[in-house]
Amino acid sequence: MNAAAVKVSVKSMTGFARVSFGAETLEIDIEVKSVNQRYLEIIFKAPRRYSAIERDVKAIFQQQHRRGRIEISVTRRSKDVGNGSGIEFSLAFDSAVKRYSAACKRYGAHGDNLADFIGELVLRDGMAGEDSDLLSQDETFNLLRIISEASEALVVMRETEGLGLVSDIVQRLSTIESLRSEIGVIMEGAPTRIKERMEERLKVVASDLRLDPERLALEVALLAERVDVSEELARLDIHLAQFRATLKGHLDGIGRKLDFMTQEIGRELNTVASKAQDARVQGFVVDAKVALERIREQVQNVE
Repeated sequence: MNAAAVKVSVKSMTGFARVSFGAETLEIDIEVKSVNQRYLEIIFKAPRRYSAIERDVKAIFQQQHRRGRIEISVTRRSKDVGNGSGIEFSLAFDSAVKRYSAACKRYGAHGDNLADFIGELVLRDGMAGEDSDLLSQDETFNLLRIISEASEALVVMRETEGLGLVSDIVQRLSTIESLRSEIGVIMEGAPTRIKERMEERLKVVASDLRLDPERLALEVALLAERVDVSEELARLDIHLAQFRATLKGHLDGIGRKLDFMTQEIGRELNTVASKAQDARVQGFVVDAKVALERIREQVQNVE
């Protein structure tokens, strides 16, 4: 399929998904949490018996996600207790807790973390109490299937969050564009006005001073050029237009590109404020930078 024909959505890097599978003798729960991060990091927490398929699990998520810290937690429960495995697990569980308590007593440590210890024990060994770590083909197939479902569910939630981010960013972007228009109106013809004012003032004092007309004209022209922000406003227009175009999305994500573009927009705004020498313009720039900072915060969550 042509990449241009693929539907692209802007995604947030935060999200949550939960998927479950139940069979006659087995239940599996998948819980996925995602938060923002500069690169893609996938953490797989599962019973020891599933360690052999960790690479396959990560490959599934790598196909659909580009950035963020994604934590996948797997809980496995066996419903087949007729063979005595439940009793064996209970005995092993009791023994592990006793050893933990004895170690705390021996070394004078507090047993406050017993709940965490039990949670890790259950997550690591599962509730089935089975001695074999070998996975059947059916269990492997079903696990990878619901892992794929969890990844797709996370995509849907991240896309939904992304719509909210884009909506807020577009609103702030419109504010900056409106302020830029106000600045453009104020600064239109500003160099010419400053040049005319300077020439009028110099006429008053010219009769008392001996000034080189050519040097005087050059200084006036340089002063007028210093307040000319037409180039900065033109570059600002380009950055704002590119920002809007980028918000349409890309297969490889847009977060890093948007982050860079916010820096470029901020640089142009700072230059306009310093060159304009106009209190009204500087006030508009402050308002624009407030909106830009909000955009920057939102962009940090964009994939």
